[in-house]
Amino acid sequence: MKKFFKKLLKKRHPYAPVAYLGRKTVEGSMGCKVVKTKKLYKLIQEEQAQH
Repeated sequence: MKKFFKKLLKKRHPYAPVAYLGRKTVEGSMGCKVVKTKKLYKLIQEEQAQH
């Protein structure tokens, strides 16, 4: 029984809704792209450097 709960609650993705619903499902329903935090910070810094 413990193994079942560990598998069920194990995060497959660093973001909670994505971990339970799936990346493609979240992207499709919300109409956005799921990006990891590290990549997001890099994109923000690049945009600020350009302006």
